[in-house]
Amino acid sequence: MTHDVVVTEIGIVSPLGGSISEFETRMFAGDSGIIDIRGLLVDKNFPVPFGGVIDDSKIPSAEEMGLNPGALSNGGRYSLFALQQIFDRLPEGILIDGIVQATPAGIYFDIVRESLKKYDPETFVWNELRAEWIVEIIAARLNKRGNGAIGPANMITINTACAAGSQAIGMAYNFLKSGRMKRCLVSAVDAGAWESQLMNFHLLHTLTTEAVPAHKASRPFSKNRAGFVKSEAAATLLLETRAAAEERNAEILAQVCGYAFNSDAYRVTDGREDNLCVVRAMNDALADAGIEKNKIDYINAHGTSTLLNDRLETQAIKKVFGDMAYHIPVSSLKSQIGHSTVAAGTVEAIACILMLQRQKVAPTINLDESDSDCDLDYVAEGSRDVAVDYILSNSFGFGGQNACLVLKKEKC
Repeated sequence: MTHDVVVTEIGIVSPLGGSISEFETRMFAGDSGIIDIRGLLVDKNFPVPFGGVIDDSKIPSAEEMGLNPGALSNGGRYSLFALQQIFDRLPEGILIDGIVQATPAGIYFDIVRESLKKYDPETFVWNELRAEWIVEIIAARLNKRGNGAIGPANMITINTACAAGSQAIGMAYNFLKSGRMKRCLVSAVDAGAWESQLMNFHLLHTLTTEAVPAHKASRPFSKNRAGFVKSEAAATLLLETRAAAEERNAEILAQVCGYAFNSDAYRVTDGREDNLCVVRAMNDALADAGIEKNKIDYINAHGTSTLLNDRLETQAIKKVFGDMAYHIPVSSLKSQIGHSTVAAGTVEAIACILMLQRQKVAPTINLDESDSDCDLDYVAEGSRDVAVDYILSNSFGFGGQNACLVLKKEKC
């Protein structure tokens, strides 16, 4: 027996704001959350000029969250605040069966067990806490609320580069669909707009260093695109079986109805020129959803603003959808907030849920000059009212990691 999988709660912290409402308003307005970070986060002569940066003034301090000063890195603080947006709406006593998180660095269960021993449940004091250990904070908060313990066996951390956020949702989806869990929390965070990580990507020649205004730096599908903008974000979603959601009379925001992933095993960074695995991932996600291709009303593109990704993704979409590809709106949220790498798929899933709810699709901003290799409908004119029942969301990561989700409007 398989179960419908639905999303009932969402929380977000991003360069477009520290709440769902602010993120939604600014996303549909076509705002940019990208700034010039030189002289702010990095030296004035640093080679990478741009970042999609969270406004710290809008995020509660560690003390305001009940933590000792310095107990949380920025990543942990952002994750906890995104999580709190969900917990504030959950009833006491709700049981969460598992947690799947996407983080920049992997974590092993023995590390979880050891670090759990350092936790003081009365004061939320942590020793040597790292951002990727947010699963422990989640477990602690659940315990604090009387929701019962979550052991390390129910916590999974994945790091599959830029596909990790979508894979975290997909993994939770499979647990729930199969009946192994009733409720699963998905958490993703990347707060990596600092010198070392920026320099790593810079040395790979993937980041834009163009002399343009910051809000124009990320230009997916544009002829003059010159690389992506590294950004930071945290996002959380609560996934439940439909039966579990209805049991507590929860509002259903959207349904996750399809998922597929694979790996090119081709190169460390570049994707295959023939798009074989990307095309297969999209087709497999549609097959898993049990829908025909003509049911897709919008595609959330990975759309990084690199020369290679945007061209190959456009080609792959045309291979999957044929002539229909030219009639499906496609846009990239990364034009507005940059690329939050491991968190990107989760952030974009929330964006897609908001599009399903509002029956409106977000734009690709900064697409002023078309690229002949990128010739689809990228919603360049601004947000567009569209009847949206099904969305395909793409995430493609370094190492050839490909993950695709199909999201469905509730009661479409």
